[in-house]
Amino acid sequence: MEIFVKLFDKDYAKLDNNPVLFRKLRGGIGVSLASIYRKRFIKANLRLSMRELAEAAEVSPSQLRYWERKGYIHSEQTQENSSHKYQLATLFQVMGIKYYLDEGYTLPVAVAKEDERRSQMKDFQRFIIDRVFEIEATKEGTRIDLGPLADDPKKSVEAIVKEDDHVELRLFDTK
Repeated sequence: MEIFVKLFDKDYAKLDNNPVLFRKLRGGIGVSLASIYRKRFIKANLRLSMRELAEAAEVSPSQLRYWERKGYIHSEQTQENSSHKYQLATLFQVMGIKYYLDEGYTLPVAVAKEDERRSQMKDFQRFIIDRVFEIEATKEGTRIDLGPLADDPKKSVEAIVKEDDHVELRLFDTK
C-alpha cells in the first residue's frame, strides 16, 4: 500500500508502509495526517462569531458572554467594542461544557470536567503520535503496530481491530 502525504504546499513523500521513514520526515519529528490537518486548520485561521458559536453549540449568546466573563472560554477581538471571534477549538469546548451541564453538573464542575477531558484527549493524541508505528489491512482486520516493549525491545505489541469492532492485543517478536 502506498501513502502519499503532501508536506507543506509542494513536497510529497512516498511512504511504503515505512514507519521509520514516516517518523524521520521533518527532522525526526513524528508526522501524522492528523497533525498535518491540524496545522492547516490553524493556518486557515477559522473563526466563529458569537452567534455562529451559540447556534452550533446550542447555547445562548448570553451564556457565552457569561462564560467569557468568568474566564471559562476566550474570544479574540481586534478592537475594543468589535465582535467576538472564537477559535474552532472553542466550539468543542463549549459543546463539552454544555454536555456536562445537561448531565446535571454545576457550571464550575462542568468546566473542570471538560478541562479534564481535553487534557486526556491531548494525552491520547500524544500516545497515538508516539506509539502507532504502522497500520495495515490484513485478512483478520486492521493491524496496528504499537512498537516494542520498553523492558523487552525484542517483543512488540500489536492491536487487531476486527470487523465486529472487537480489538485484540498481541505480543510478537520484533523484526
